[in-house]
Amino acid sequence: MKKLILVDDHKLLRKGISAYILENSDWQIELEAKSLEELMSSLENFTFSPEDSIVAVVDLQLSNKEGYLTAGFEAVKFLSKKNIPSIIFSSHDTGACIERAISADVGAKGYVSKVSDEEVLLKAINTVAEGKSYIQPDLISGLLAARSLFSMLSKREAQVTSLIQDGLSNEEIAEEMGIKLTTLENYLSIIYDKTGCRDRNSLLAKLS
Repeated sequence: MKKLILVDDHKLLRKGISAYILENSDWQIELEAKSLEELMSSLENFTFSPEDSIVAVVDLQLSNKEGYLTAGFEAVKFLSKKNIPSIIFSSHDTGACIERAISADVGAKGYVSKVSDEEVLLKAINTVAEGKSYIQPDLISGLLAARSLFSMLSKREAQVTSLIQDGLSNEEIAEEMGIKLTTLENYLSIIYDKTGCRDRNSLLAKLS
């Protein structure tokens, strides 16, 4: 059986997706969640048959969680540990968000913009269910541009940038990376110079 998981904090949007999917495909809605916490609670004892095909559609910005886009990325990571592939369905559709989402660290298998037609989302769901990856075609140019931006950064600089994108403070990033705050500040100065950004906010604006 084809089972779909919807993770979005907008109830009306979930209902709209559900109605379209049920009317235009043989997918069934297995569960809905409005937050990372609700998703984790709902899947705590979740089991499914090996014959089942399961895909999750996840928004990046979820309720009841502090952080920039952390909750959505964490939801994808959690689902991956459950061997459930995820498609990001978000209004945050810049190349940097896509690059972060499909990275090995996060693990999304698909990316579709919320401004796209429902047919695109259904195509992504079917493609990912086949074990393939799907990125909305008109988002690929932005992804390539983001990869060009990240290619200017060293591995450690790229790590800092990703953690900023995840919403961590300077103190949290320094702790996560096991470095001094002054060392992090040096990294930030180099990152801002390379990307042409004034500060953290302008860097986030470029990444969001």
